[in-house]
Amino acid sequence: MKYFIFIALMFFLISPAKAEMLDVDYNFIDTAFDGIKPVTNKEFNDTINKLTPQPVENTFGGRLKTFLFGRKYGVEPQPKGQDKQIDIGGEYKAIQDMKNGVYYIRLVASILSDDNRIIPLGNYKIQQKILNNEPMLVFYQGHQEYGMLKLKKFEDNLKGENDLTYSRVDIVSDNIIRIVYATLDDTKCAVARVYLQN
Repeated sequence: MKYFIFIALMFFLISPAKAEMLDVDYNFIDTAFDGIKPVTNKEFNDTINKLTPQPVENTFGGRLKTFLFGRKYGVEPQPKGQDKQIDIGGEYKAIQDMKNGVYYIRLVASILSDDNRIIPLGNYKIQQKILNNEPMLVFYQGHQEYGMLKLKKFEDNLKGENDLTYSRVDIVSDNIIRIVYATLDDTKCAVARVYLQN
C-alpha cells in the first residue's frame, strides 16, 4: 500500500496537468487595468442619486409609492430645524446616559439586595432612585429591575483628577462588595453582601 501511495504522489508531481497549473500568464499583471474607463464626478453623483431612496411623506400615498416602487422611494424626510444625531458605536447614547445618571457595571458575583433578592452576576444598568426619601441604587437589565441597594455618602480616595462621573465595583472582603456611584453632584456608594450558594 505504501508503494501505491508513493507512485501516485510521484505521478501527480510529474504529470502534465501539474505543469499546466504552474503556467501563469505574467503579462496579466502588467495589463490588469487596461480597458477600464475612468468615472467622472458627474457620473459618480448620478449613480449615487439613482441608488439613494427618495424621500416620501408618511401618508397612504407615500407608503403606497414605497410599496409599489420599492427601493427608489422610502426615506421619510427629516423635519426642518432638526439635525439628525449620528450615533457611532452608541457613544451619543452613553453620554446622554451619563448626563442622566445611568451607568453600566459588571457584577463578578451574585449579591443580595436590601430586600434579600438575589441579583445574579452579569452586566447591569444602574441608576439612582429616591424611594421613601432615601437614595437607592437600582439594578436593571433591559427594563427589568433586579433589585435595589441603599446609597450613602462616600469619600472616594481612588478618584482620579479627570474622573467627573463614573461607577465601579470594589471588592471589600470575601463576602462584601462596594459599588461606587459618582455623579457631578456627589459620590455615593452601596455596600452589598455576596450571595454564597450552599
